[in-house]
Amino acid sequence: MTCKVEIGQSGRGGTIIYFEAAGSLSFDWEFATNGVDMFVATPEQWDANCRSRNASWAEGRPQEILERVAEEVCKQKATSSVVTIDDNWVHFAF
Repeated sequence: MTCKVEIGQSGRGGTIIYFEAAGSLSFDWEFATNGVDMFVATPEQWDANCRSRNASWAEGRPQEILERVAEEVCKQKATSSVVTIDDNWVHFAF
């Protein structure tokens, strides 16, 4: 499956947008003391969050999508970071 990730910055944070043929999802991010945190819906809230954002195509796919986003962010902006995917965020440690 083909996807694209765009990273925008405004001050100490910004938005990461994940695109695939069915649509897009956006995630807020901000700089942390040792890297960057990207905020995501918890596993329990993921599907409802997707529905509320007209992204029902992403329901049931949090791990897959977050891994793709993390991989692409590393390629584009954080090549030496260590990535941790947790319930509420994806952390990129520098």
